Amino acid sequence: MTDFDGSLDLELSVACNRLAAWVGPLPEGQVIDPASGLTERDLAMILRRLMRRENTPQARPLPGMRPRTATVGYPCQS
Repeated sequence: MTDFDGSLDLELSVACNRLAAWVGPLPEGQVIDPASGLTERDLAMILRRLMRRENTPQARPLPGMRPRTATVGYPCQS
């Protein structure tokens, strides 16, 4: 599983690394939550796409600019 240590969002990086460590040893396709149908593949795909998003040029701030913090539906905790 991909390492998120280069992420601009330290909390996201730490949480994703923990989730990746948990998901990594699961058998491929294992159902994690029968009620929702969530599987190992779902979590692996989410992690891959988050990593790809974190590594796009649009995700990187310009020199001297602070990274943006999304607050959709949740108060900012900074």
